[in-house]
Amino acid sequence: MVDRKVVVIVAVAVGVMLVGGIAGAMLLGGGDDATDTPDDSDGASDGSAATPTPTPAATTAANGTAVNGTAVNGTATPGETPFPTLTPTPEATPTPTVTPTATPTATPIGTRTPTLPRRFDEAEIETELRRMLNDWREEQRLDPFSNPNGSLSVDLNRMARNHSVAMANKGQLVHESNNLSTAGRYRAFELRETCKFKKEDAQYIVTPEKYEFEVLHKTYAGRNFEDGGETVYHENETAVAEDIFEAWTENAVYADRLSYTNVNRIGIGIEITETNEVWVTGNICGSGQQE
Repeated sequence: MVDRKVVVIVAVAVGVMLVGGIAGAMLLGGGDDATDTPDDSDGASDGSAATPTPTPAATTAANGTAVNGTAVNGTATPGETPFPTLTPTPEATPTPTVTPTATPTATPIGTRTPTLPRRFDEAEIETELRRMLNDWREEQRLDPFSNPNGSLSVDLNRMARNHSVAMANKGQLVHESNNLSTAGRYRAFELRETCKFKKEDAQYIVTPEKYEFEVLHKTYAGRNFEDGGETVYHENETAVAEDIFEAWTENAVYADRLSYTNVNRIGIGIEITETNEVWVTGNICGSGQQE
């Protein structure tokens, strides 16, 4: 009987001690941090499925800090953000630098101030031309052209000069001007009857019709010009007169008009423009002989 009481007391004492020990351990250590994981090898040996490992619950430490993913001092610590995969940026192919080709700078042509040619003397050119024509007629055994100071010579020269001015204004060598032909001008100046003549060794009268009484020319004074593929320059009045003389006497038609035996006068009209163009008209006049 005594023995049974002793056993009970001892058992109770042991139980109390066990309960107290467990409670003390829980208070001091907070219990086990993790639950034992069953041995995988045991479950696999009999062909049964492996028991999944439970995720441990967060345990609160004594200072209130959450363990296992809980931020310190009450601040939640986010889980680890995975580092993004960097896509490599393709290396840019360098664009070749184009070396600009230098454009040659045109050398500016200096502005040349034209030198205005001197004013040539028309009267001097006429005088030289008359001298050359008379020398030529004498070589042909013809009488020279006379140029007395009478009204006939004045009218002839004026008529020739008017036509040269008209050609210069028009810019053309023509026999008609101011709506008048050569014969019309002789009539206008009342020279047709006075100047007509009988051709030597012929039975007809030569009249101003069909330009028979007129010779023309254009040249230049004091400036370069092209003539027959050559560059020509007349530096003085004599050179200009010589150009006119050669143009008339080397032209077969004009030479024939200037070499009439019964022609004794020639009116000469010269017009020089501001650019030194020289326009020339020659109008012949016979003796008035009709028989």
